[in-house]
Amino acid sequence: MNFQQQINDEKYFYSSCKKNSDAINIWFCFPADYSIGMSSLGYLHLFSLLDQNPLANPERIFTDTEKTIISKQNLDLISFSFSFEFDFLAIYKILEKNNIEIFSDKRDENTPLIMGGGAVLTANPEPFYSIFDFIMIGDGEELINEVIEVLYESKNLSKKQKLEKLSEIEGIYVPSIQQFKDIKRRTYINDNCISSPVVASNTAFSDTFLIEITRGCPYKCNFCMTSHINNPCHYSSFDSIKNAIDIGVENCSAIGLLGALVPANPCFEDLCEYILEKRENSEFKVSIGSLRADFITPLNIKMLTTCGQKTATIAIEAGSQRMRDFINKKLTEEQILSAVHTCYENGLEGLKLYAMIGFQNEAQEDIEALITLSKKIKQNKKLILSVNSFVPKKFTPFENVPMENSKTLEKKISYLKKECHKAGIAFRPSSIAWNEIQGKISTGTREISNCLYDAYAGGATIGTFRKVFRNK
Repeated sequence: MNFQQQINDEKYFYSSCKKNSDAINIWFCFPADYSIGMSSLGYLHLFSLLDQNPLANPERIFTDTEKTIISKQNLDLISFSFSFEFDFLAIYKILEKNNIEIFSDKRDENTPLIMGGGAVLTANPEPFYSIFDFIMIGDGEELINEVIEVLYESKNLSKKQKLEKLSEIEGIYVPSIQQFKDIKRRTYINDNCISSPVVASNTAFSDTFLIEITRGCPYKCNFCMTSHINNPCHYSSFDSIKNAIDIGVENCSAIGLLGALVPANPCFEDLCEYILEKRENSEFKVSIGSLRADFITPLNIKMLTTCGQKTATIAIEAGSQRMRDFINKKLTEEQILSAVHTCYENGLEGLKLYAMIGFQNEAQEDIEALITLSKKIKQNKKLILSVNSFVPKKFTPFENVPMENSKTLEKKISYLKKECHKAGIAFRPSSIAWNEIQGKISTGTREISNCLYDAYAGGATIGTFRKVFRNK
C-alpha cells in the first residue's frame, strides 16, 4: 500500500473547519514513519485540535512523507512531537530532507519557526535547545491554540518579535530569550477522555480505536519520569470513556485503553463490565499496555481474555523486596503471586514481566531474587522476562543517581540469560550500550547539543556516540 492509499484508508472521527484565507500554515511532524505516527494518540489529538481551528492549516508529516500539500515557501510553522530521547535523529532527518537549517541561530527570516513539544522536552529540553525556536513545556491541549493565536496576530512581525510574544505564554520556552528553570509547566486536566480522531489500517495499532483513560500515575516510583511530570495524576470520567468505547466498537475491530496505569481509574471495573456487555453483541478486541499487580482482579482479566488478549504485562520492576522498597515500588511478593494466580485462573495463557536492573546498591542477591520470583510466576505457562537497565531521568528522585558501569551490567545480563534459559523463560534484555547513551542525553545540558549533531552526522552508531561524548 503506497502513501496515498494509506491516507485514503483513514477513518475520521471529527470534522475539519473552514480555514481563514490567511491561516497559519503548519507542518505537524512526527519523528517516525506513517505507521508509527498514526498510532500515536497524543500526536493525532493535537493535530485534530489544529485542524478544527480556523486560524491553523496543518499538514501531517512523517519520515516517509513523499509529497507535501503545503509548500515550504508558504510555511509559517514546523512542529515536532518528541516522545523519546533518540527522536532527535529523525527530526534532523526531516529537516535535512527538506533543506531546512538544523540550528535555530543559523536560520534566516524566511525560514518558518520550529516548535517542539512532548514528554522528553517537558522533562529536559536543554540537549535539544539548538533545534527549536520555541518549545511547549507540559500538556499541549491549551497551549497549541494559544500559540496559533499569537502567531496569527503577529504574522507581519519579525521572527524576534514573534518569539518575544510567544515567550509571554505560560508554558512556552524560548531558549534564545529565557532559562528553562524559569518556565512553569502547563497541566491540562479534563474529565473527558481523549480518543482517536483518525484511525488507519497497516499501522502499529491497525484499525484500533485508542482511548486515554488515565494520565500520570499516583505511585511515583523513584525512577519514573511519567509519574513525576504528569502531575497531578487524573482520570477520565466513566461517561466519556463509555461514549468513546461505543464509537470504537461501531467503527473499528479493536480498542486500546491507554495510560501509565490504566486500572487506577476508579471506574475501571465498571468499564470492564460495560465492555463485557458490549462483547455479547459485537466482535472486537481490547488491549491494555500493562497491569499493576495489586490492581488485577478476576473481572478485568476476564474482560481481557474475553476480548482476545492472551497475555498481559506486569511491571514488577525488581525481584527482591529490598529493591522494590528502594525504588518506591509499593508492591509485595505476595501481591505479585496473587495477581499471577488470578491471571492464570481466568484464562491468560502467559505473562510478560517487566523489570529493571542497575539500581544503586543492587547486589547479586537482588538479581538472584529476580530469577527466583520469575520461576515462581512461570508455573508451566509461557513467560517472558523483559529487563531494562536503569536510566536516570530529570524531575525524578533518581535524576542524579549514576548509572551502573556497563561491565557489571553485562555480567548481570549474562547471569539472567543463563538462568532464564535453564528455567524455560524467554529473556528479552534491552541494549546496555544504547541505554548508557540514552542516560547521557536524558540528563544532559546545552553543552551536548553539538555532540548530538556530530553523532548524527557520523552515522548515529554506538561507536560514534561514544566518540563524540568522549571528545566533548
